[in-house]
Amino acid sequence: MARQARHLARVAAIAPAGEPRITAAMGLAFSGLCLSEGHKRLAKGLKLLCRELDRQILPDGGHVSRNPSAQLSILLDLLSLRDALSARRIDVPKPVRDAIDRMTPMLRFFRHGDGKLALFNGSTEGPEGAIDAALERDDAKGRPFGFAPHSGYQRLAAGPVNLVADTGPPPPGAFSHEAHAGCLSFEMSAGRARMIVNCGATKVLGPDWEAASRATAAHSTLVLADTSSARMLKGKLSRRLLGPRVMEGPVAVESRRNENEAGVWLETAHDGYAGLFGLVHRRRLFLSATGEDLRGEDRLDAAAAPRRSNPWRRLFRHRLPQDPGFTIRFHIHPDARLSLAHDRTNVLVLLPNGDGWQFRARSDGGECEIAIEESVYLGSGDTTRRAEQIVVAGRVFRGEARVNWAWRRLSTRNAGHPKREDAEVPELPDLELPPGE
Repeated sequence: MARQARHLARVAAIAPAGEPRITAAMGLAFSGLCLSEGHKRLAKGLKLLCRELDRQILPDGGHVSRNPSAQLSILLDLLSLRDALSARRIDVPKPVRDAIDRMTPMLRFFRHGDGKLALFNGSTEGPEGAIDAALERDDAKGRPFGFAPHSGYQRLAAGPVNLVADTGPPPPGAFSHEAHAGCLSFEMSAGRARMIVNCGATKVLGPDWEAASRATAAHSTLVLADTSSARMLKGKLSRRLLGPRVMEGPVAVESRRNENEAGVWLETAHDGYAGLFGLVHRRRLFLSATGEDLRGEDRLDAAAAPRRSNPWRRLFRHRLPQDPGFTIRFHIHPDARLSLAHDRTNVLVLLPNGDGWQFRARSDGGECEIAIEESVYLGSGDTTRRAEQIVVAGRVFRGEARVNWAWRRLSTRNAGHPKREDAEVPELPDLELPPGE
């Protein structure tokens, strides 16, 4: 063990960027605490750890990888290190204390009603006991905040509903080895039941599963021409040298919100399709104050100044389609049951807690035809569960497209038999901005 500790002292500073380097620094610090004559290793480990925390932990408490699982893992290790230092009556470095204070509320931000983590950028649900253990150390046990501007996430909460949306660009290259092409996707839980989800991530089921789980189609968002909004490095030699990092994706990601007594408005946009198609994806969300009404609008508009795609990557060897097709996908948790109406204009989703939610969609041309397709759920990271997804399909016309959709909670006794007035798609209210915006 002493030999391994000496080796770690030599290589910790050149460990892979991101969470692995923080883990190496903490391992070096622990070896200094636990092994004889380790004061130099302890000092070196703490110095490297403090440097990496300053680099990797964002001002809002998120990790630079934007991965909630990395958030949990690093925080648990930091808490253990803090306790070990305190037990030895060694002062805990200020960067370590500050990182813990910022990361704990951010972990609560990523938590669904079932107590586990949202699935974004390589995250899995995580062990509930570990999450509880981390959050028990948080002195401020209040409600999660709503906006993480540096991490690029929004959280909408009302009544029994918790909704987390990805509203940020991919992380920087060296930190993007597990990042997904899920910009503007969201997950939603009602009480302890997850309803709308992303497919999740896996490292153990092989490269094909890993690549599929990182694609935009594995997320609850709009997919244009069966193309992901971010492109990952795929060449064998390039991946060996640089890892499976994101090489191209959204650069300009907009996000603004407002809250009042009626509910929460969120307006977002990304330019991940501007380079290939000259189109910008815009998504608006409104969650009512009761949490029983979620409305959305997905639009494709012409980019003001189309961004050039990277020359190394050509998805279309032929001429780009003038009016590409698109799909809006809502992946549903496998514990829920779906029922498609005979006229294919609405879907009823029944949750394990007995709640029923009705989904409808409408485009500029009228009612949209809705389909239910197979999906897969990788929430645990190492096993697959069969699931289903709601798919709304359309086509860009003259450089634009718009689809309005709505989720409405039905009363428990009427969950299986929605009334006709529940079948209409309500208009999405205009985004009400605070004065001066």
